[in-house]
Formats: sequence, C-alpha cells, structure tokens
Amino acid sequence: MTESESVKSNLNSKADTLLGCAMDILLDIELPVTLRFGRRQMSLNDILSLDTGSLVEFDRATDDPIEVLVNDRVVARGEAVTVHGHYGVRILEVVGSKERLNSPSYPVVPAQASAATAEG
Repeated sequence: MTESESVKSNLNSKADTLLGCAMDILLDIELPVTLRFGRRQMSLNDILSLDTGSLVEFDRATDDPIEVLVNDRVVARGEAVTVHGHYGVRILEVVGSKERLNSPSYPVVPAQASAATAEG
C-alpha cells in the first residue's frame, strides 16, 4: 500500500467514525408520529355540539390506507390491525424520499352540515 493510499484509508476510517457518531446522535432524537385515518374541517359550533354517540365523517373510505406521518410528513401508508387487544398499523408502503419532499399539503375538506350528527 502506498503512502497516499494509507492516508486516504485513514481519512475514510475517521470519516466513517464521525458519521457513525453523528448518526448515533440523530437516532436518539424523538419526533412526533401521527396516524391519519382521515380529516374533517368543522366549525367551532359543530365541535361544541359533539357528545357521546356523535358521528364525525372523514374524507376517506374505510378501505383507504392509513397514513403514517413523522413530523407532519407522510412517510408510510398501511392498514389498521389489532394485536393482542392493542391497535396498530401494518405498513404496506413506505413513501419514497422524493414523494415525501414534494408532496403538497393535505387538502382541506369543506365543512358540511352533516359533519356531526348526534345519535340517541
């Protein structure tokens, strides 16, 4: 091994070590994770009229995938599951980085008079 190859190898080794330390720091950062089943825009009056048994319709069908958001960005889609009595999400698709960065903000659905209906 020549001296320049040795220096290059040593520099690469130090860079890998620094990158590993930086990654260790980043891997400990906590980020908010949100599961989005759907969305609804409602007036304050409609929200205040919600009661036990009230229904709120979302803008999605029951078979549409659930979105997994990290720091308000969609990173995956999946389906709702139950595991030993707990809710979970089975990941069916991981969103590519290009789609994550270029995705437009989630569309706002206009409030409708039937957004909340009290039953009972």
